[in-house]
Amino acid sequence: MISFTFVAAGFALALLYQQVLLHVKRRKFQQHHQCYSAPRYPQCERLLGLDLMLEDFKSWKAGRLLDRMRSRFQRAGNTYSATVAGNKTIFTIEPENIKAIFADRFNDFDAGWLRRRAFAPSIGDVLITADGPRWHQQRAMLRPAFKKQQFSDFAFYERDIELLLRTIPADGSTVDLAPLFHTHALTLASRLLFDEPLATLNPEFASSSARFIEAFNSVNKGNQRRFRLGRFLPLMPRDGSYEGGCKVIHEYGDVFVRKALAYRQSLRVNGVSGDAEMKDRYVFLQELAKVIDDPQELRNHLLGMLLVGSETTASLLTGCLSLLSSRPHLWAKLHREAIGLGVPNSESIKSFTSLNHVINEVLRLYPILPLFGRMANKDTFLPVGGGPFGTSRVFVPKGALAMINTHSLHRRPDIFRNAAGEFKPERWASLKTSDHWSYLPFGGGPRICIGREFSW
Repeated sequence: MISFTFVAAGFALALLYQQVLLHVKRRKFQQHHQCYSAPRYPQCERLLGLDLMLEDFKSWKAGRLLDRMRSRFQRAGNTYSATVAGNKTIFTIEPENIKAIFADRFNDFDAGWLRRRAFAPSIGDVLITADGPRWHQQRAMLRPAFKKQQFSDFAFYERDIELLLRTIPADGSTVDLAPLFHTHALTLASRLLFDEPLATLNPEFASSSARFIEAFNSVNKGNQRRFRLGRFLPLMPRDGSYEGGCKVIHEYGDVFVRKALAYRQSLRVNGVSGDAEMKDRYVFLQELAKVIDDPQELRNHLLGMLLVGSETTASLLTGCLSLLSSRPHLWAKLHREAIGLGVPNSESIKSFTSLNHVINEVLRLYPILPLFGRMANKDTFLPVGGGPFGTSRVFVPKGALAMINTHSLHRRPDIFRNAAGEFKPERWASLKTSDHWSYLPFGGGPRICIGREFSW
C-alpha cells in the first residue's frame, strides 16, 4: 500500500516542478519584453500582506484610507508593488500605465473574480463585475439607456429638487447635507430606472422606502468590505446583517421587476402600455424588460445601476456644496452667472464656465471613483515604473491586481502645479494636462463609467 507520506511527497514535487516551469516561463517573458518588477513597498510580512490589509481596514474605518494610500506613493514612488490580502498588487498613478490598463492593453485586464465574488450576493454578475463576451454584451445592451438626451429634460428633476430644498432648514442652522444628497440621488436614480420616487424626502413614500434605503446603504458598505478582504473572504464568518440587507433589496427590486414584466406583456397583447403618461417617457427597467426575460437578471441590473447611479451623483453634490459653503464670494459669483443664463437647459449649462470649473475641480480633488482595480488575465506589462530607476517596463504576472489611485493622481503637483491639494477652480481656465489620462474622474477606455452623463 502506498503510504500517505509518499503521496504527499509526490504532490509536493509536482507542485514544485510546476512552479519552476512557471518561473522559467515568466523569466523568458520578462527578457523578451524587457520588463522588470516594480519596486517593493516595505512590508513586515510579504507572503499574505496582512500588515497592509489591517492598516487599510483601520484607515478605512477612520475615513483616512485615501490619505494613507497617498502617503505610500510619496514614500515608494508613482508605481510600486505590494502584497495585500494574499494578492500581489501593483499600485500606480502614472498616466502612461493607466492608459495601458484602460485602453492600450485593455484585453490583458479584467474586473476580476475578486470583484465578482464580493458583489455576487447583492447584484450578481452585472456590468460592473462582468468580463469578456458577457461584459461586451451587457455594455451594448445598456448603452442606449445612458444617452445624454435621456437626462437633458431639466423639468424632470424640478420636483425632486424642490423636495430637497424644503428639507434644508431656512433659519441658518447647521445641517448635514451628505445624507440628504444621498437620498436625493436615490430619488433621481429610482425615477429614471423604474419610474417611482424611492427616497424618504417625500413623506408620501417614506414608510415604504426607509427600510430599503437602510438596507441598500448597509449592503453597499458590505460590498466594499468584502472586496477588501480579498482571498480571505471565505474564511470570514457569515455576516447576518449583510445577508439580511441583500434579502430586503432583492424583495424590493422584485416588486418593480414584476411591474416591468407586466408592462411588457401589456405591450405584446395590446400593442400599448395602457398608461398614456408612459407613452413618451423612458424608463430603464421597462426598456430592459423588452429584451430580458429572466426576473433575477432584471433585478440584478436594476440594483447594479441604482448602486452606481446614486453614489456618483451624491458624491459630486456633497463635494460641491461642502467646498462652496466656505467660499461665499464664489457662491455669489455662481449665483450671478446662473441668473444671467435664464432658464437652464443642457445647452446653456455648457456655457456656464465658472460652474464647469467648479465641477472639474471637485472631481479632481474628490473623484467619484478614487480607486480602480483590474486583474491581469495573462502575463503582461506596463510601460513605466520598473527597474532600478523606475524608467523601465513593469512586469505584471497573471492574477496580479493593478490598482489605479485617481485621488493621488489628481493631487500630483507636477501635473496640476503648485497647491495641487487645494480647491482652486480658476486653475481650469488655463490648465492643460498633457493628455486626458491625467484626469480620470470616471475612469477611461472601453470601461469608462457608462452613467457619467447622469452624474452632472
